[in-house]
Amino acid sequence: MKVAVIGVGYWGAKLLRNLVRLLGPDRVVVADSDPDRLVRLRQQYPSVPAVPDLSAALRHRDVRAVVIATPVSTHARLTAEALHAGRHVLVEKPLAVSAARAHALSELARRHGLVLMVGHTFLFSPRVRWIAGELAAGGLGQLQYLTSSRLNLGPYRDDADVIWDLAPHDVSIALHLLKEMPESVHATARSVVRAGAPDVAFLEMTFPSGVLASVTVSWLAPRKTRTLTIVGDRKMLVYDDMAAEEPVKVYDKGLTPDHATGSGASGMACRHGDTVAPRIPGYEPMAEQLDHFLGCVRGGGRPESDGAFATSVVAVLEAADRSWREGGRRVPVGPGPAGVLARRGVQAPTVGSYTEAVP
Repeated sequence: MKVAVIGVGYWGAKLLRNLVRLLGPDRVVVADSDPDRLVRLRQQYPSVPAVPDLSAALRHRDVRAVVIATPVSTHARLTAEALHAGRHVLVEKPLAVSAARAHALSELARRHGLVLMVGHTFLFSPRVRWIAGELAAGGLGQLQYLTSSRLNLGPYRDDADVIWDLAPHDVSIALHLLKEMPESVHATARSVVRAGAPDVAFLEMTFPSGVLASVTVSWLAPRKTRTLTIVGDRKMLVYDDMAAEEPVKVYDKGLTPDHATGSGASGMACRHGDTVAPRIPGYEPMAEQLDHFLGCVRGGGRPESDGAFATSVVAVLEAADRSWREGGRRVPVGPGPAGVLARRGVQAPTVGSYTEAVP
């Protein structure tokens, strides 16, 4: 089996490096529209065929799967082309820029019996996996809220604003950990550098369970921040992805009734227990993600970040985009991909109509 990497810019180059390590250079094909980039690739990987586009890559013998790392606006079109050609696909996030298109791609893959996976890399982080296990075991008790921040000074992208570039990470983590779709999304945003393209945004999601989740993303911050705080009624957790040591800490803290002063808000006492920093073995999430994709292709398994999950993420992003454009109005989302489309009056297109809509 050979795998074609489509787009070898900043992120695609990392995917290529991992695939060469996992499969060997004789099992990888690369495609990029930049001739200068292809020259550099041929120098770095002389035994890896380098071609200008997806169509040329698909003509290579034994290419059974493609990995797409191109600008966001091209994800849906290239994914549809690869699926129609009978290839399994791993495409970078987001899958599409509308829930309808994402759902149609998911259905296209299902009907053709192909693997469609989206690169929500943090789902394969050992730290996020540890947190997911802790929540599943009830270690924090009843969850109350979670809040995350993903901030930096740039880098700016021409193909997406900060909501579509950074927020998919935190939205996918929230959906993965909570195992439910938000009922509604409220978002505010500001465009500083480019009109109509937010570089700072604040998202708030309300879930059927009563959990609140907030996400702050920015390309206009003085330092790089990657944090997640989760508060339960028994314990609290802080995940700092920038911390080389002790990135996850669990705090045995909370509020308990102070029987000496009576009940009510004024009768609560702060409880301070131990702080634990679990030992979490490290590995590269991207390598784990690629290995998971290849395993699903070989064995016919269902990816953790499959088309249905990716559609859920896109539905939240689409609602957030609509919310800030409408002055911060709270926008309903729905219980899942099918519910999202039906509740918002969007009928999922057939494969044929989708192909016509995306040239």
